This record gives sequence, C-alpha cells and structure tokens, in this order.
Amino acid sequence: MAKTCLITGASSGMGKTTALHYAAKGWQVFAVARSADKLAELAASNSNVKPVSLDVTDSVALANWTAGLPAGQKFDAVILNAGTCEYVEATDLDLAAFERTFAVNVQGVVACTRYLLPLLNKGSHPTLAIVSSMSHFFPFTRAEAYGASKAAVAYFAESLRVDLADTDINVCLIEPGFIDTPLTRKNDFEMPFLMAPEDAAKRIFKGISDGKTRLRFPRRLSFVLKTLGLLPYNLRNKIASKMKQQ
Repeated sequence: MAKTCLITGASSGMGKTTALHYAAKGWQVFAVARSADKLAELAASNSNVKPVSLDVTDSVALANWTAGLPAGQKFDAVILNAGTCEYVEATDLDLAAFERTFAVNVQGVVACTRYLLPLLNKGSHPTLAIVSSMSHFFPFTRAEAYGASKAAVAYFAESLRVDLADTDINVCLIEPGFIDTPLTRKNDFEMPFLMAPEDAAKRIFKGISDGKTRLRFPRRLSFVLKTLGLLPYNLRNKIASKMKQQ
C-alpha cells in the first residue's frame, strides 16, 4: 500500500517541488495551499497528487477539513512548509506585517500540528516535519518579523520533539537557506549559495526517509552562519551592521 503524506504551501516553490518529488516516488500526496487553480495544475501533472484548497491560518477550516476525512485516513509524513516573508522598517514597525507573518509562519504551523498530529500513522514511525529557516541564526536587516517568526517555530519544533519523545513520531526541523522560489525572487539583495527547489526537495525526501531530526541546507551557508554565531556578541553585531550598509 502506498505511503501518504501531506504538504502545506504546496502550490509553488519548495512545497510544490517537494510534493512532486514525493508523488514521483509513488507516495499519495495531499497538496495543501490556498490557490485552487495552482493546485489543480499540480494534480494534473501527477495522479498521485490530491489537491486540498485550504488556508492554514483558518483554524476552523482546518478543523472541519480534518473532521471530514474518511475514517481511517492516516499520514506517514506531514510537512508543514507554508510560509511568508515581509520586511519591515525598524523606525516605523508595521504591526500588520508582523500579524500576517506570524499568522502563517507560527500560528499556521501550530494549528496544523493541533489537527494533523492525531492523524499520523502511529506504529510506522511517521514524521512531522516543520520548516523554519536559517534566518534566525543571524540578525539580518529588516528581518525582524520574518526572522522572529522562524525562531519561534524552530523552538516550537524542538519543544514538541521533547514532549513526543515517548512516541514513535519523529519531529524533523527543516532549516533551509536561500531557495530559488517566487518568494525569494522578490529580494533585492544578494542571496549566497542560492539553491534550486528541486535540490531542496531531494534533501527533504532523503532526510525524512533517513529519520533525521534536523535538516540544514545548503551546508556551506549553515557553516558560515554557525561560525558567525560563535563570534563575541559585540563583534557579531558589528558585522551585521556592516552587512546592512552594503
């Protein structure tokens, strides 16, 4: 019997390529996103893809959808990938931007976990994968909303793993660097070690298959950011400020 996974944010970018990669491997994929049109195109490209038009920030809709699933529907992997990014100005913080960013990146992840965790196929070592970002490793300019949301969701995943340690559920924290997606194409700055979404999808599939609890890619960017994090606090801040001025 084919394994089943659910992927949020599956209509574009890394979510789309990951959904297609799983489908190509013979998995039945529940592809979740807001855009019904894009999901229909995705499903038309592979019969293993089941489109689910759903907004992860709508907890009532999430509850109703999960409640309406056929009896016995289980998932071997759930990948919470849906995310957004808005940059802000420190001297005039946009509260609405923070609300929108946290609604998707944090509350959406929490709500999906609330309603999908009971549907994991216990006994088969299922995986709940949560996508954060390397952005919270280092203080980047104008990233107060995005970086803080990714730090929050990373902590959520780590704490969740502790509380699920006595189950057979693997909590995998995924922390990618810059991936070439419609979201990152809006950036007006250089993105070092930019990775194709297809390569990211392959790493996610392999990492989850291998039972990894943490995935960071590309490794070169991870090494650079971790090294910067080891510097004395004041020196790290000076480097961050110089990056801002470039």
